[in-house]
This record gives sequence, C-alpha cells and structure tokens, in this order.
Amino acid sequence: MVADVTVKTPESEEFGARVRAARERIEGLTQERMAHASGLTASYYSNLERGLANPTFDVIVTIADQLGVDPGELMRGLKPSGLRKRGRG
Repeated sequence: MVADVTVKTPESEEFGARVRAARERIEGLTQERMAHASGLTASYYSNLERGLANPTFDVIVTIADQLGVDPGELMRGLKPSGLRKRGRG
C-alpha cells in the first residue's frame, strides 16, 4: 500500500502539513506509531508528512481513518501539480 516518492510540490507540502497537524492533535501519536497503524513504513510516512510522497487513494483514506478525520479535510482545495490540461478532440 505504498506509493511513489516524488518531487516536493506546494500541494504535497500542504497535504503533508495537514496530516502532521492532525497527527499532532492526538497526544502521544508519533510518526512511527502512525506508520505502523496505517500499514506504512516509517520512512514513507515521514516522506509523506514532508511532502515527498505521492500517496494513493487507499493510503489517504487509511491515514484519514487512523487520524479520525474525513479524507476530504486533508485534500480540500488542493489541485494536482504538473498535470497538463487535455485538449479537446
């Protein structure tokens, strides 16, 4: 359930900051404990919080569930980076 590590973007940094803030609201929940509870490696989870990971839908939903937040709360307002608009026809 691990996704690619990618180049840091403003959107991935914001997502990571939201995850970190939600985790830090839970007393005693370390990155290591969160990674284990989510079925992720500690290094991948650390990369995610630092904006260096491109999580899959399943990872986003799992993390949100572990943090007790709606996945939309973590994603609200974020736009994909580096994707080109598709032309018509």
